This record gives sequence, C-alpha cells and structure tokens, in this order.
Amino acid sequence: MTVSLRVLVAVHGYEPSDWVRETGRLVATWTAPLVRVLATLDVPCPPFTALTPAARRAYGAARMHWTAIERSRLQNAVETLRPVLPAQVDVVEMPAMGGDLARTIAGHARTWAADVLIVGAPPPGLRSWLKPGPVHERVVRLATCSVVVATSRRPVGGAQRRVAAVLHPALAEHRA
Repeated sequence: MTVSLRVLVAVHGYEPSDWVRETGRLVATWTAPLVRVLATLDVPCPPFTALTPAARRAYGAARMHWTAIERSRLQNAVETLRPVLPAQVDVVEMPAMGGDLARTIAGHARTWAADVLIVGAPPPGLRSWLKPGPVHERVVRLATCSVVVATSRRPVGGAQRRVAAVLHPALAEHRA
C-alpha cells in the first residue's frame, strides 16, 4: 500500500516572483503527492480602544477592507501557483493568528499532518526584513515536519541558491 506524501505549500504573499517555478519543480519530483495550498492572510489588527458604536463600525469596516485587499493579493499568488501543481489541489485560506504568519503556517502544517512544507523566502532586501520579517526562518524553527524553503534565484553575495531543505528526522527515517 502506497501512502501519498502530504505536501503543504504555504503562500504568505511575500514570496519572490520566481518561486512558482521552483515550487512546481519540487512538487513534480514526488509521485502523486497530496497537495494543499495554505493562503495565510496578513491582516493588520490594531488594538481597538474606542467605546462608541460609530467607532466600532468604522473599525469593523476598516478590517473588512484590509481583509479584502489581502485576500485579493493572495488570490493572485495562488492563481499563479495553480498551473504548476497537480490538478487536485486543496486551497485553504486562514488569517494569521495574532499577526504571526510563521506560527500560523507551522500550526496548520502540524494540524493537517503535513510531511513536507514548502514556503517561499521573501526576496533579499531591507523591505523583506522589515515586513513580514524572516517568515521562512521562523517556520523552519517552529515546524514539526520537513521544510523546503524556495528562495529567489537572484544571487546573494555571489552565490546562487534556489532551495534549501530541512528534513525532519521522522521523515528521513520513514524514507529509509
């Protein structure tokens, strides 16, 4: 009996533009994987301190608008990714818990019992370290499964890296 490899592809919207090709190449290396795409919404959640109903409505309207913008941004990323994935792909949308993308992604991978988690690293630069921060590094630390980080093809410091994999010991034993 063959058990399908459970592959979770995390989309946070800050991936490099060329990560789609790398992700498709990685998924194609596995035989009949069960693939799920997790679109993690990064919606700001400033503290609500006003007591008036008008302020509450304005706050709610602002959050709904931010959510719609984020949903649209992630939908574009997911639609770009779909052609390189198998035909049967489950797409799940989830807001970042407490604004923490990495914890949300790692938690969903744990809950869904993913064998492999593919996450994109933001392109190198100052902006990627300010917002959203090194999501991929935190995911590697928090995940309980193997993690593959799809990076930008642009050379950093003269070296060209496309992917970096961190194999979870349990998966390595399973493969042996």
